[in-house]
Amino acid sequence: MIELKKPSLECIELFKAYWKNAKFYVTLKKIRFHYLENLKSFYKLSYHQNILSIFGFTKEPNSEDYFLVTEYANGGNLRKYLKENYQKLSWHDKMKLAIDLTSGLQCIHSHYIAHLTLNPYNVFVHNNKILIGDSTFSRSVSVISIPENLPILPYIEPNFISNSAYPRDNKSDIYSLGFIMYEISSGKAPFASVRHNFELNKKLLSGVREKAIVGTPIEYIDLYEQCWDDDPMIRPSADDVLARLGRMNLSPVYEDTETDTIKINMKNVEKKKVNVNPKETEVISESSSRNRIDTVLLDFGGGGGGGLESGFSSGTDSGFGSGSRDRQNSRREKKERKCQILPCLPKCRVTFGVFLCWMCVILVIACVFLGFFVAKLGKKQ
Repeated sequence: MIELKKPSLECIELFKAYWKNAKFYVTLKKIRFHYLENLKSFYKLSYHQNILSIFGFTKEPNSEDYFLVTEYANGGNLRKYLKENYQKLSWHDKMKLAIDLTSGLQCIHSHYIAHLTLNPYNVFVHNNKILIGDSTFSRSVSVISIPENLPILPYIEPNFISNSAYPRDNKSDIYSLGFIMYEISSGKAPFASVRHNFELNKKLLSGVREKAIVGTPIEYIDLYEQCWDDDPMIRPSADDVLARLGRMNLSPVYEDTETDTIKINMKNVEKKKVNVNPKETEVISESSSRNRIDTVLLDFGGGGGGGLESGFSSGTDSGFGSGSRDRQNSRREKKERKCQILPCLPKCRVTFGVFLCWMCVILVIACVFLGFFVAKLGKKQ
């Protein structure tokens, strides 16, 4: 496994430039000389349509700095692109972005390379096509503090944030992919209202995740939730993710089950005037209170950390974001309703059989009477 080493840079300067000989725009990234060695592996992947092309490098006169010359992305990074274009994107557009991203990652992994710095600031969009960039935006492995102007903590495995010796590989990229897929579906950064610090990392370690957005295909949600699972063994490979995206159904979609349940119940009460069973009332209120936990403000403490508002799906029983569990419960309830309906079918068959028997008896009697009547007419003639 080849790891793309990260430069220990405090900041990266980016410039847009026009390449006169080639007659197109490029991006110039200011880097240190020692970082050029780290780009060799990534340079070999520039042929792929979903990986940012690296054209070479040039030295700045009278300094030790070099400029890396890369493909220019007219849509900017993915975070910027979604902020400006999300409202115009259909679900087919979002699926294409997810497929492009996974296709590029699959190419990287097929060369036994782990990117390890996948985040929306390092993924670019050019002519509505995803391009995965190199690891320039990341920091040294020994530095795990995240600058506030680059909030990428959710895209990094929480175990690595807590312990820099934690081993990372391709499955670390899949974890990052899960959060990027969520951002593509929602158009917003995960945990945007919270400081990206160790308090948030504790929540991520405990299994707290963002809640799915209403209208997102169920299969898509199941896939990105599997990608960001705490257990690397549960996370699929890039090959698996790409295959599942390719055959994915865009329906059914995730809905606000709490609101739908209340509307249905109120309609039944008003139209049918049926007395509600106390046990059913208890179950409904229990479900409603569980859903209301989604909107509780989580206090991180530590002075000014802010609150974490709304919707997380958690792998634990802590009660945070019951979105995933609600969907599972909803599916289970539908299955139970089917099971309740099916026992009625044999009764229907029996009833229909009895009806047929009676019809046959009536038909036979009618034939007998008709024959008797015809015989009488014959004798008279």
